[in-house]
Amino acid sequence: MIRAVIFSIATSAALPAWAACPAAEALINQYGISFSGFKQTIPRVAMPAESKNAANALLTIALPNKDGHVSDGYVHSALINKNLKRAWILRTGGFAGVYEWYGPVALPSSDFTGCVSEPGRLPQPSTAAR
Repeated sequence: MIRAVIFSIATSAALPAWAACPAAEALINQYGISFSGFKQTIPRVAMPAESKNAANALLTIALPNKDGHVSDGYVHSALINKNLKRAWILRTGGFAGVYEWYGPVALPSSDFTGCVSEPGRLPQPSTAAR
């Protein structure tokens, strides 16, 4: 049993983080999401326009950087409405420390197999000192 757990961890560590989540990979490729921003223009919004009634349809997934960690790069996650097949992209971090929402964008894949996710909620900006 312990060998199986160690093998699972070693195997998953060898794969890129986005390879296990088709929905995240599709968003990253479709919109060119990386540590430096987007390759496509995505409208910036104050907050996602999702109804509280849609709470059961909302899911949050990480959008890892394909180029690995960049200390002053952006970090992205997606708030997804599975029913409407759309996503809102949250950009945080960067050199100056941003908290910005973009979207909605069409969800190119609704395959969440292997995605590390949590029930959809609107992450709030950190109030900790930088």
